[in-house]
Amino acid sequence: MSRALFTEHELAVLRLLAGGRTQVEIARTLRIRPETVGLLLNRARILLRARTLPHAVARGYETGLLTLPPNEQGPPQLP
Repeated sequence: MSRALFTEHELAVLRLLAGGRTQVEIARTLRIRPETVGLLLNRARILLRARTLPHAVARGYETGLLTLPPNEQGPPQLP
């Protein structure tokens, strides 16, 4: 999967979602509307050919679009 297909905002919202943030939390962090977060995540989901947002996160890791921090052993766990 080529990073060139994704905008910086799409990558940012996908990374935050992978880190366990909600759409409202992502919106506050990036100072954008929650609706905009939803649109960005939906486009990222489509580009990743994922059925759901959790599937999009998994596909992000599978394709190398998302990477784990060096000290992590696996995908981030939700609280």
